[in-house]
Amino acid sequence: MYLTKKIVLLACCSLLWMSCKTVSSTGTPAAETIIGSWEGCDGRVVTFSSEENGEIVGRYSKLGGLARYGFEVNETGYKLRRRAAGTYAGTVKWRTTSGSVSWKKVTVSIQGDTYLDDSSDSCAKEMTRV
Repeated sequence: MYLTKKIVLLACCSLLWMSCKTVSSTGTPAAETIIGSWEGCDGRVVTFSSEENGEIVGRYSKLGGLARYGFEVNETGYKLRRRAAGTYAGTVKWRTTSGSVSWKKVTVSIQGDTYLDDSSDSCAKEMTRV
């Protein structure tokens, strides 16, 4: 009888503890967020983070094929804002082999672990989450 009371008490405490747990959400499912690191086909890795002003900045954490254009590790290459679930818009940095820099408009779509955009070079148009 004493053992049965302990088991019932333990079960009640477990249920109470489980019901008190809270779940927090960032508002964007993990499968739709750009935050984190993405690898292109040439070995470049872009790491996206959120700034205090709401802008999302992508910095090159590995250069891969971008080294020949004069990019540097930790250089900002993307400036984005979230438009809808899994969709971002902003600008991407372009460099020529002579070193001239320009910023082009870009729209990014996140589908699970796949990054797709409409303005990058061939190795960044589709990247994989790492």
